[in-house]
Amino acid sequence: MAPVQLESHQLVPVGGGPASAPAPQPPGTATAATSPGYRLSTLIDFLLHRTYAELTVLADLLPRKTDMERKIEIVQFASRTRQLFVRLLALVKWANNAGKVEKCAMISSFLD
Repeated sequence: MAPVQLESHQLVPVGGGPASAPAPQPPGTATAATSPGYRLSTLIDFLLHRTYAELTVLADLLPRKTDMERKIEIVQFASRTRQLFVRLLALVKWANNAGKVEKCAMISSFLD
């Protein structure tokens, strides 16, 4: 898969939509012209730190468990982590095309 190049101003929307109340801004966030959001780099950093922390805890706890419990824990960890990274990949792909979608929406609203 080809690398995705993102510009620093591309943000991921936060909340459930325009009707939802704005969330408080945690550190490392920026504000878009229409809605608040998180930088993709912040989300990636958070996901990596969370995965590392879970892996560290798993490494500490596994020696005390039986062989079957270890296997189950490893598979569950791998499944959860894969799901998170697949969501992140979908988010990155969406962010790569968000500008095109925004342009189409602006043209459509202009024509209406």
